[in-house]
Amino acid sequence: MSFVYPQFLWGLLALAIPIIIHLFNFRRTRKIYFSNNQFLKNVKETTTSKLRVKHLLILLARLAFIAFLVLTFAQPYLPGENDEDAGQSGDPLVYLYLDNSLSMSSELASGVRGVDQGVSFVDEIAAYYPRNTRYKLLTNGFGNFSRVPKSSDELADLVSNVSLTGVARSVDEVLQKIESDVQVAALQGDEIDRADVYLISDFQKSTSGEMSALGEDTTLQVNLVPIQSSYTRNLFVDSVYLANPFMMAEQTNELAVVMRNEGSEAVEDLIVRLLINDQQVANASVSVDAFSTGTITFPLNFPLKQQNRCQLVFEDYPVTFDNEFYFTLNLGNKINILEITPDLAGNRLNSTTNVAKVYANEGIFNFRSFSINNLDYSLLENTDLLVLNEIEGNNQNASVLLPYIREFLEDEGNMVFILPSSGDISFLGEITRNTALMAQRQPVSDSSGANTVTLANPDLANPFFENMFEGQAGNFDMPFAVPLVAHNMSGNSLLSYKTGDPYLLSLRTPYTNSDQIFVFSTPLRQEFTSLYRHAIFVPVMYRLASISKSLDVPLYYPMDESTLTLETSRLLDSASREATGGQRFLYKLRHNEQELIPLQRVVNGRLLMDIPQNVVEAGFYDLVRTEEAANTGNSAIELLSLSFNNTEAESLVEQYTVDDLSQRIEGKSNVSLYEAEDVEDFTALMQSKNDQVALWKYALLLALLSLLIEILLIRFL
Repeated sequence: MSFVYPQFLWGLLALAIPIIIHLFNFRRTRKIYFSNNQFLKNVKETTTSKLRVKHLLILLARLAFIAFLVLTFAQPYLPGENDEDAGQSGDPLVYLYLDNSLSMSSELASGVRGVDQGVSFVDEIAAYYPRNTRYKLLTNGFGNFSRVPKSSDELADLVSNVSLTGVARSVDEVLQKIESDVQVAALQGDEIDRADVYLISDFQKSTSGEMSALGEDTTLQVNLVPIQSSYTRNLFVDSVYLANPFMMAEQTNELAVVMRNEGSEAVEDLIVRLLINDQQVANASVSVDAFSTGTITFPLNFPLKQQNRCQLVFEDYPVTFDNEFYFTLNLGNKINILEITPDLAGNRLNSTTNVAKVYANEGIFNFRSFSINNLDYSLLENTDLLVLNEIEGNNQNASVLLPYIREFLEDEGNMVFILPSSGDISFLGEITRNTALMAQRQPVSDSSGANTVTLANPDLANPFFENMFEGQAGNFDMPFAVPLVAHNMSGNSLLSYKTGDPYLLSLRTPYTNSDQIFVFSTPLRQEFTSLYRHAIFVPVMYRLASISKSLDVPLYYPMDESTLTLETSRLLDSASREATGGQRFLYKLRHNEQELIPLQRVVNGRLLMDIPQNVVEAGFYDLVRTEEAANTGNSAIELLSLSFNNTEAESLVEQYTVDDLSQRIEGKSNVSLYEAEDVEDFTALMQSKNDQVALWKYALLLALLSLLIEILLIRFL
């Protein structure tokens, strides 16, 4: 037998009080004289014998009353097998993992939120362990409070302050964290032969993972406590993109919003509102079949600010945490593109190249084309994308151009290199300082020749093609190209021949160690390829221009994005760089009253910031740069507005059912499953699982019975 409150057993010392009263007669006596006391002597002997028995019975009744009353307050119980095991090596240790991801905000059939029911479960678990039990509470943030064992009172304070977070953890991650903690404790001399683990979660399939670590560590008695919700549908924003990736002032555009229904019920005529800078500018309705997607579009034909905070808002129940989606629209300046061609007197290129035709939109591009013989080299300073169109290494002006190109690449500019018809790539080798770039000429054919090879379908999983062909599976009628040269360039192949040889590839430069050079393996002319006439040509060339512009910032970031990468040229203009020289800056993220200072570093001209996932929440953040000037003290400059959204995995509502979990723990003796719809069910399960028999009620009844016996003895005996 064990006690919930063993300190009350000190009350048994009160048993001495009735014993002392019984042993000492505190009544005062007086003498009465009789002439004959023979009769009184006989009466006294009889009465004394009866009173002695009565007093002993009353004493026993009083002792029983006090003893059972003390036991009532100490709350005795018969411990179960689990309780006995937990105490085999000192005080028991209990790990409690409470899933506080956003999906736990959904309302259950009982009318409470999942996370609130989880908090109640934690309280019930603590009530079934001895008062000296040590607890460690884990949430998805893996906070510092989980490092030190807590008492039951400290646990109650901690769990009452648990709030929702956008961070999700898999079951294996949680178990690995606990196993690591046990190992650290062992190294510190705190041996834990066995620990009880309670995993309280909704067990979403998208976030819980495969749960392969369940039952592997036999020192852990793992208990799964699923919180099952009754909802079967959820609609959320799958993605947002622009019809034209370039957002320019006074240029119309179109915003596409892909809505995804992950529920078993269709959604009809859902109203989606578009807010820009806190003002509603448009709304549209969408109907989405079960387990399907639907796209709605919003025309952007009105004036916009340089930076615009945008929201998509709709009402979808019962899952509401993803009913808002945040993104930013940043207007950019025109993209400066400079094309350098060989001397036109050779008649190898028409006066208007196919590159010039694709970049002819003056509202987006500031395109200029010059012969290498008539080039103003100062133009490279303000160029975003440099196109070397069929420049050979033996050109007399190539050696003059070479140092300017190297300086351009060192300043993080992007370059497109289009091979000349001769197949000479020696100039590219000089630019990249790669002496191994050697070419072997192959037979050249025209469009009717036998040596043309069709290009393979692009790999849409490549980030280069992200959102480029929305809604298409990637099976295209691809153009052809002539395998002009065989080269040993190694890089990221963006377009390839069906033979596997690269046609368009990106190369890293030795100056910044980043992909800045994009190589077409043939001239963009009729004799060598039909690419320039194909529908894929324009989006590919536009993407090359887009990634060359340092102003290009994603519309939004998912909250599981561990590192943000921004071009430093996006954050400092040339004047600022010259004024500050090598001065270092500190970048911060501001959200309402919250200010974060992420871990940050500058690598190859790029600012890398590690995002603290357990702190960031969905919404808008201002990127702020602080610097210490000579006479102005500390100053803060707002640079960009960044948007963060909840991870898509949280919106996938499908859960592991109780049957699914039962199958996964089958044959694992150290893993148990609690199936409870509400707190009352869980309380009953805790009692049955732990085989505890509470005895305080019986002690109270016996105390009352003892009191009744005492009264009857005094009254009738």
